[in-house]
Amino acid sequence: MRALRIGILLGWRQIQRSNPWTTILIIFVMMLTFLNLIAVSGILVGLIAGSEKAVQEKSIGNIVITALDTEDEILETETIRRTLATIPEIIGFSVRYQKGVQIEANYSTRRDLQAEANIIGSQAIGFDPWEEELVTALSENIVEGEYFQPGESGYIVLGALTLERYTAGFADITGALKEVYPGDKVRVSINGASREFTVKGIINAKAGGVANSVYLPASELRRLSGNPNRNADEIIIRLKDDRPATATAVKDILLRQGLDTYAKIRTFEEALPKFITDIKNTFNILGTFIGSIGIVVASITIFIIIFINALSRQRQIGILKGIGIDRRAIEIAYILQAAFYALLGSALGVAITYGILVGYFERNPINFPFSDGILVADPLGTWYRFLALFGITLIAGFLPAWLIVRRNTLNSILGRK
Repeated sequence: MRALRIGILLGWRQIQRSNPWTTILIIFVMMLTFLNLIAVSGILVGLIAGSEKAVQEKSIGNIVITALDTEDEILETETIRRTLATIPEIIGFSVRYQKGVQIEANYSTRRDLQAEANIIGSQAIGFDPWEEELVTALSENIVEGEYFQPGESGYIVLGALTLERYTAGFADITGALKEVYPGDKVRVSINGASREFTVKGIINAKAGGVANSVYLPASELRRLSGNPNRNADEIIIRLKDDRPATATAVKDILLRQGLDTYAKIRTFEEALPKFITDIKNTFNILGTFIGSIGIVVASITIFIIIFINALSRQRQIGILKGIGIDRRAIEIAYILQAAFYALLGSALGVAITYGILVGYFERNPINFPFSDGILVADPLGTWYRFLALFGITLIAGFLPAWLIVRRNTLNSILGRK
């Protein structure tokens, strides 16, 4: 304890008497190292997290109900609908019908029957437009034209990636409609039945297959497919609270109601494909590895600075040893210097990360082709990274002090090598 008290006193005196610009520079290096450790992995993970967020908001919701593995449709859809309407945690749900369709655009102007038809195959999703709006707010993603209006019929909304001008040169590979705009007529065919629709709008979102599908009111799709059955293909549910624990609790309520005998009920996390979770974990490891290089650079910087500092003061160190100061107290003094730099630099890094960067990227996501990237800074992961940075910094502070203090006391006082 005596060595610790003396070490604290010596360390504090050395910090006070050090060059302020040198101190600021070291703290700045530590801050940048911490930000590098957090931000690189946070942005890489944020690529997938942004995609997950978009899928949850625009495609799957908090809970998704699909057909059992042994069935082609959700059994007793109306019973499920009535049950969902009684659960207060649910703010909205959308009953969806899905059919494979063909869409042709130049059928009225094509004079040469041998010419290539402007036609593609796509997935048509039918829903109540206002139920869907409560869950996914698809109208916010209309980039051309308008969303469905109450009481109208004969309209279709196309996903942007079904159109050639949005496929960025990949139309020859994926297939897309040419020269189709809101107000144009298209012919939609299902199993030989066809009907003409007017393109109401174009929708684009970086979420699953949202931009690859086409959308119709459920009544129109069921009428075109000739299917009077009201059993749906998918029901997506939006909750008041987005926390996973709430989704699990609501799922348990549905299971207790016995709805799992009619359909498969999964939370958003359970419905995510495993490869997405694997990619997120891989990016997290990759970001940590890249950030670790910054830790090595910072530790070398600390080592060099403290070594030079101790070397320039070896005479004072020798005098301290000569008057009876325990060598451990001197080592503690330099370790505390390193701890001071690490703590202050990391504190500034945490303040910038959570006070500025996380909110900034939430408001201004990075525009990647497949997602709007955000910065993910998990508090527990941040704590582990801080411990790694702090521990390595302490070692970098101890080693040079140990190398200098272990020298012969008389040689240190006389400046001999």
